[in-house]
Amino acid sequence: MAQTAEKMKTPKDIVVEWIDHILDRKKWTGTDLARNSNLAPSTILRMLNDPEHQFVPSLKTLQKIAEGSGYPIPRKVLDALGAQKVERSAASEAEEASLEGRRPARAAARVSTVELRHVSSLPAALQSAASPRREAYVPAPPQLEGDETAFAFHMPDNTFDPWLKSGSLMFATKRRDPVAGDTLLITGKDGKSRVRLLLDIDETGLKLSKSIPATDDELMSFDDITELAIVTVFVKSV
Repeated sequence: MAQTAEKMKTPKDIVVEWIDHILDRKKWTGTDLARNSNLAPSTILRMLNDPEHQFVPSLKTLQKIAEGSGYPIPRKVLDALGAQKVERSAASEAEEASLEGRRPARAAARVSTVELRHVSSLPAALQSAASPRREAYVPAPPQLEGDETAFAFHMPDNTFDPWLKSGSLMFATKRRDPVAGDTLLITGKDGKSRVRLLLDIDETGLKLSKSIPATDDELMSFDDITELAIVTVFVKSV
């Protein structure tokens, strides 16, 4: 069902989803985004406020949004545009300007979102064939709203089965340093990601547990780690 819904989205839907994400993370209005991107406010407001008009911005406009916000254009946005990567005519620009300020504000409140990242327990060399990367966003839990380091991911393996099965949705943050007792998402230099319980930190690295109840059964050197995040929310799959 999720894949079907994704296919039904129009290019405009996917672009607006990205812009909504930027506005939520930056705490900006559409006008704020336009001004920081050196665009006429109508360029953004037309997309956000007119659900009936299938206006899709040019690639040049999206690049200005990316530069102005600091959020790169997601691959799924580029894929969705396809043949839409055509520069708009001067006439369409003039039409946009005439619509500025005429559209009512969006009735629905924006939902705070975080990036859904792809993580895998496979080595990096095998991941592209088994599970292609793609950008997506999911609603943020209340405790992570406003946390610009937060992201979501799916449990990459069955390490903690039956408590947490492969595919369970998790949310992580990099806002603080980990301490003993935290659950961590650790990505190694080999590209493999794993979820572990942190037992202790010393000069040799991280002492970890991959079992419940916790046992000191794994040691990971700092030199072998490329990314570390603290898992704060677990959504168990059923």
